[in-house]
Amino acid sequence: MKATRLTIALLVAAMTSACSSVDDLIVPTGEYKAVLDNRDAAIDQLHQAQNCCQNIASFTFTPIPADFEQLLVIDGSTPVFTFDDGKSHFLAFQLPQNSGDLKITLAAQIDQSLFLPKVMMLDSQFRVTRVLGSDVFKYEPAKLLEGNRLEGEFTIDRTYIGNPNNESYLVLYTSESKLNETTTITSDAKLMAKSLAVVDPGIKDPVIPHSPWGLVKMSVEDLSGNSGLENLYKPAYQDTIQATVPKAEVAPNKLVIAPAAATAAVVATAPAANQAAALTAAPVATTTVATGTMLAETEAMYNQLIQKAVSSGDIEKAMALSGEAERAGSGSAKQTLVNAIKNSQK
Repeated sequence: MKATRLTIALLVAAMTSACSSVDDLIVPTGEYKAVLDNRDAAIDQLHQAQNCCQNIASFTFTPIPADFEQLLVIDGSTPVFTFDDGKSHFLAFQLPQNSGDLKITLAAQIDQSLFLPKVMMLDSQFRVTRVLGSDVFKYEPAKLLEGNRLEGEFTIDRTYIGNPNNESYLVLYTSESKLNETTTITSDAKLMAKSLAVVDPGIKDPVIPHSPWGLVKMSVEDLSGNSGLENLYKPAYQDTIQATVPKAEVAPNKLVIAPAAATAAVVATAPAANQAAALTAAPVATTTVATGTMLAETEAMYNQLIQKAVSSGDIEKAMALSGEAERAGSGSAKQTLVNAIKNSQK
């Protein structure tokens, strides 16, 4: 037993002495000591800071590509805004639009303090679609080349490119009310003991205070290039989601923006010979209006999808696409659907 304790003690001592060098290999925390070690100064600076903007729509949004990967620094030079849950420094990004579904990973780095991440997603009209917090971001202990972190992943839907309801902007901030709270992480000694399958030496787990400043690793991945995409289920449409009401699937934290199918159900149940007539006569069962003129290439894409759906016999899907296109500003989608149905009966 004495030999075991001595071994653990030596391992803990070696690990502690090497800790800073290992951390520097994972995240260059040594370069950001002023950010990570000055929580009190950060709180004082936040209280004195003035709002950068009148509203969220007036933020400066930085465009990022679909392969974006960067260590983000939130400090005294980062803009400040008073959100619904208090004042916070923030970073704002404009997401790529012409891409496949996007997987976004955010990992808040834990050192002497922690920036507790919160994410606000906005559509193209700067309306909030959802807010992601403790339901998504979970503590991940240090492992291999990843340090202690609070990490979360979520997916941005790109089923309908050009849809004005698509999530287009991301705002990263923290909750002022959480600055008085802490996060308990697993001690290095406990992690080492677990990896060696030896007795836990009983060292207390560190308690990390939350700070207005911090480091967050952000990466974006375009899932259309994923070799395993064929194993991904993606519904073609579902009932309309109001842009002001956050709604996300439990997994994979994905908000699906898609067209309503109320009218489609009516037309799809009619006999084939009467479908075109029913489409022309029946009122569209939706309260959503077109948001503007659609780009020519986007309109052509919708028309092709409508024709393809009709030719495959999926009238319900074709109706959903037509309604979606009309709400996005198409002036030809409905006629394309009528013509496609008529042609399918010849």
